[in-house]
Amino acid sequence: MRELNLKTIRSVERAIRVLNCFSFERPVLTIEDIMDKTGLPKATIYRLLWTMEQNGLIHYDQRTNEYRLGNKHLEYGGIVLQNLDIRRESEPHLLQLYEQTGHSVILAVPQGETIQYLLRFDSNEGLQPTNFVGRRRIIHNGALGIVLLAYESPDFIDELLEQYPLEPLTPQTLTDKDLFKKRLQKIKQDGYYVDEDETFQGYTAIAAPVFREENSALAAIGISGASFKMEGERRDFLIQMVKETAYKISRQMGYVK
Repeated sequence: MRELNLKTIRSVERAIRVLNCFSFERPVLTIEDIMDKTGLPKATIYRLLWTMEQNGLIHYDQRTNEYRLGNKHLEYGGIVLQNLDIRRESEPHLLQLYEQTGHSVILAVPQGETIQYLLRFDSNEGLQPTNFVGRRRIIHNGALGIVLLAYESPDFIDELLEQYPLEPLTPQTLTDKDLFKKRLQKIKQDGYYVDEDETFQGYTAIAAPVFREENSALAAIGISGASFKMEGERRDFLIQMVKETAYKISRQMGYVK
């Protein structure tokens, strides 16, 4: 992000604060909800919402007196996604991986202390974890994020674990900080990670890093599915497929080993 000796526009900042109130967990909000989240006066929020509603950024439901993000964001999101090189270059390889394995396939990129999902092909295996395109999660939550974290600096890892301690998402989740760091070292040696029932009970995910430069992970790809379908020799096959696909995408992004 650029550093300029300029003051920001207060009204724009306030509008952004209002938009940031909406999330996957809370996609629909009342004006009182937004007041609680932003601390802004009701009259100010109402004017901001009305202005954004007139420009397609906010949709107001007169029946429930609630607000949600407007369809204009779909247009903006489409423009961003269309111009993300990693997404465009990965898509044919991930589609092939999806067709070869029959499991859900996901692409994610690091965003500071979080990861963001850019592309997903869903299998027909029934109930799937809610890894929506566009969603963010703390980087140590799930196979793709843990793979990416393995290529971060020791200081970054220490600060992250201090600010966001490991939590037992399932009975199998590793929450010991020292053992977790050793796991990250092993991931760098192996070039992949298998999350078996640690993030979602009954699901296994296999992830591998995508590189642009040596030891610098640009993104991570992974597959996920019911654990009983990803065991034994089948798992060995899937690991190899994920690693090969990640390497193909890395080469596509200019990586030379």
